[in-house]
Amino acid sequence: MSAAAPAAAPAAAPAQQQPAFRGVFGFIGGAVAKAVSTTFIVLVVAAFVARHVLEDKNTIAKTHSPEVVLARMLARFEAGSVIPRFEKYHVSRPDAIAMLQKVLRPARLKDYTVVIGEVGCGKTTAVHNAIRANSTGIVYHIVKSEVLVSMPGLLARSLAFEPNQFTEGYLKDRGVELDEVTSAAEPFRSWVLLSLILRDVAQQFKTKHGHPATLVIDAVDEIAQQGPALLHAIQDFAKAAADEQLLNVVLVTCDGSNLPELKASSAMTRARIAEVSDITDEQAVDFLLHRGVNEDAAKRAVAKIAGGRFVLLNSLVFELQFKTVEQIFEEFSSRTESSLQRLIDDLALYNATSVVHKTLCDLTHGSLRRPSLEKTLGIDLTKKLLATNINILAYHPNDTYTLHSRHVQRSVAALLNCTRP
Repeated sequence: MSAAAPAAAPAAAPAQQQPAFRGVFGFIGGAVAKAVSTTFIVLVVAAFVARHVLEDKNTIAKTHSPEVVLARMLARFEAGSVIPRFEKYHVSRPDAIAMLQKVLRPARLKDYTVVIGEVGCGKTTAVHNAIRANSTGIVYHIVKSEVLVSMPGLLARSLAFEPNQFTEGYLKDRGVELDEVTSAAEPFRSWVLLSLILRDVAQQFKTKHGHPATLVIDAVDEIAQQGPALLHAIQDFAKAAADEQLLNVVLVTCDGSNLPELKASSAMTRARIAEVSDITDEQAVDFLLHRGVNEDAAKRAVAKIAGGRFVLLNSLVFELQFKTVEQIFEEFSSRTESSLQRLIDDLALYNATSVVHKTLCDLTHGSLRRPSLEKTLGIDLTKKLLATNINILAYHPNDTYTLHSRHVQRSVAALLNCTRP
């Protein structure tokens, strides 16, 4: 009997019937799930970023909009510049302070003001004291020996002005033609943008408070030394602001030698000049006494060397600890002689009949009018004697020249053997 046929193999379970299909399906499903998950994450991140970008834009719009920028500048004028107190003993100068306070707050704005004073006369301290009494409505900025292109930016900082992406759009909306401005080289581009915004702020201040604000720019001679064009542009702005009774601009220059450069601008037709002079000999002696110098040395040092020039008085406080008045005078006299010998031919200087000799001797007795002095010395020599690195001559608003300081006056008289009048 033949063997029975083997039983058929049981049918495969469904899960085992198409393993290849399930593998492919599983891969696709996983990929789709992963893609969906990734897309979700991307969308969440994109939404987060978009929200924060929008928030940043809103923040920028709130903090950098033209309205906010102008409001910040207006607040700076309303608060006024903070002038730290001078802790050491200083000489009371009520006349100079009263004059400067009238400059800072004129009863009627008709012109801008140029305040001058020889180097070291205490001019900046006097300006500070005049502002400190009531700084409301006054912004003070002092120019330092920075690069010229930085000057408008540093002035803008004093005014709390921060130019941004909205600045030019704001000016264009007001109808300002900016093609020439934006194509200009620095520092003129920054200066013009600042001046245009400053005009709007000045108008806001005047409308709100009923009188113009004041902008003080100290040490403008630093600008002139690097190039007078920017200084003349600032003068033009000051003149226009005065013509419109919009903003009281006060320019302070550290010595009279800068006056000719200022006068080279046609804008000087609307400027008035105010001078801060040296203190009196009595005040100078009192100053030295308060700094510990004995009375005899103080009187001789003032009479022979410093007069009422603060920069010299401060130097004497230190020098007199180690040297006599006579030793200090000899050092100053030697420097003066060296300066003169570099500028003037020896024969012309020491010839008793020399016009130069006579003119310098005349100066030891007092001031000389500008036209006559420049005619006898010549323009070139006059400019050299006026230069701040020489400091032989000083120029004054009343159109006169004097010798720069007491020790120069006495040194020239001794060097040239000038006789008393």
